[in-house]
Amino acid sequence: MQRAQPNSPGAGTRPEIELLLCCARTHIDLKTLDRLRGLLGQELDWDYLLRMARNHGVIPLLYASLQENGREAVPKPAWDQLQNRVRANIHHSFFLTAELLKILDVFETHGIKAIPFKGPILAASAYRDLTLRQFGDLDLLVHKQDIFEAAKLLVSQGYQSGTKHEEASWWDMDHDEAVFHGPKFYTFSRPDGRCRVDLQWRITERYFSFSLDKEHLWQRLDPVPIAARTVRTFTPTDTLLILCVHGSKHRWEKLKWVCDVAELVRAHKSEIDWGLLYQEASAQRVERMITLGLAMARGLLGAELPEEILKAIRADARTNLLVPQIRERLFTHEDRSPSRLQRIMFYLRIKDHWHDRAQFWLRYLSQWFETLVTPTSIERSVLPLPAYFSFLHFVFRPLRLTAKYVWLGLTLIYNGKNSAR
Repeated sequence: MQRAQPNSPGAGTRPEIELLLCCARTHIDLKTLDRLRGLLGQELDWDYLLRMARNHGVIPLLYASLQENGREAVPKPAWDQLQNRVRANIHHSFFLTAELLKILDVFETHGIKAIPFKGPILAASAYRDLTLRQFGDLDLLVHKQDIFEAAKLLVSQGYQSGTKHEEASWWDMDHDEAVFHGPKFYTFSRPDGRCRVDLQWRITERYFSFSLDKEHLWQRLDPVPIAARTVRTFTPTDTLLILCVHGSKHRWEKLKWVCDVAELVRAHKSEIDWGLLYQEASAQRVERMITLGLAMARGLLGAELPEEILKAIRADARTNLLVPQIRERLFTHEDRSPSRLQRIMFYLRIKDHWHDRAQFWLRYLSQWFETLVTPTSIERSVLPLPAYFSFLHFVFRPLRLTAKYVWLGLTLIYNGKNSAR
């Protein structure tokens, strides 16, 4: 049995959080089971526990663990609430899985290659159960040259186009979103709001220096059984790389993303090519992101890792500083969104080398400037121009944004003066 880590559940943690960490896994070892049952014997704030489970996307795991190991200790109102949420999640999971298979069939009929990842594919591959992982949308990677044809096909299936992130503006979304989450995909939604599809040609933004659009990665796909079908997706090694980068991109703000890493390791530990994982991470310059994701999975959820990975974790002083900080933020700032500066500082801390940090700044500022000057549908609707004068939109956009924020600033000053009277 592995020794407990300094950042594992223990003293100084609310019992509800300890219980959540004990339950947020598909397999519970004897030591964790003893701790789980001991926690159930304490007085617990069940409203807080359920709220945290809901916020972190682990309601199904909490329900399954409690049903098997402590159903009688859960108050009836809390259990009824859990059951209702789990039933809703089951229906939604099956619905989204059916939608995914339908979309893949349509794409295949029209000769478009698409790789589904995360969502139901990850639930089937890592959790071995579609209903144990909460997911709310479908992620599909296609070749960039196929993006417009794929978009047309989704529209033909009744989906409506959402935000195209090259055209994201400060008017359409806040500036952090425009810079931190684009451009890399189109979003499409059903009119009834039951399903959203993210159609991507790149895994992360350009400034993040990570992409899985290389042809050889498309060629090393693995079959995954799902709903009496077989679907090809990324290998466990490549999926682990994607999950660690995805969690780092979002500052590991949800326990669900740590669960994804832990469950993938549990399900595919012997299949993961750990040497290739770090070789690819080194080539993509994301080694610390991989080390951090694996350290989170081990520290919070007891994921068993090979000795060479444990050595890499122990040798990375910055990772060992970040893990307890992320853990504390996970459960103490549930309603606080990070500021732009906090995001930037976190990204700089997880970069491997100083030149990666410099490159991050250059790419970030480049994308920020592109977002600032590139015309969107708003400029074209506010100032309709003939095609031969459309270049003027590049001048009009900065002027419009300047006027908008000057007006907002003056409004704030005026309201501040009035409130002070």
